[in-house]
Amino acid sequence: MNPTSSLSGQNLLVMQQVTGFMSNDFAIENGEGNVVAHGHTRGSAASRMFRGNRQFEIQDLDGTPLFRVEDPMTLGRDRYRVTGPLGEPIAEIVQRISFFRTSVAISVVDGTDLQLDGSLSGFSFRLMAGQAPVASVDRKWAGFGRAMLGRSRYAMELDPGMPEVVRYAVIGSVIALDLIRDKANNSN
Repeated sequence: MNPTSSLSGQNLLVMQQVTGFMSNDFAIENGEGNVVAHGHTRGSAASRMFRGNRQFEIQDLDGTPLFRVEDPMTLGRDRYRVTGPLGEPIAEIVQRISFFRTSVAISVVDGTDLQLDGSLSGFSFRLMAGQAPVASVDRKWAGFGRAMLGRSRYAMELDPGMPEVVRYAVIGSVIALDLIRDKANNSN
């Protein structure tokens, strides 16, 4: 982990999708609207064309990789991985079967277990560690033009006492939510 990354100490983050079609790149802004990190789609163009966007790399402003979110091909429930820049495990994310809502279990490498519950249609979620809230996520209006292009924008409010490894797992789980939403839209 990079303890001095631009994501450290940021307790309000806004994820703003900046591209579409063959990639799903996004900017991560702080509460003042300043870009503090970037998310880039990874993987071959052929792979993205047939399977969708399945790998993302989150980079600090200077281009230093902070972590990756991967959507490996699996049978059964959707599973996602958050790994460090060298492939070291950070978290495992598993979508739970739930009717009329989205439920995701997150197991962080430091032993922290998180539960993410909410509405995929309204894109409003809470992340809990046991009974303690650690983050909330809400979709924000991105403007008519961006909405017509299918671009997402959502805000994340994070617990300020969160360790960096848990912070990366939480941000990675929100990226996984966007993948879950995209898969749900494509299957309809």
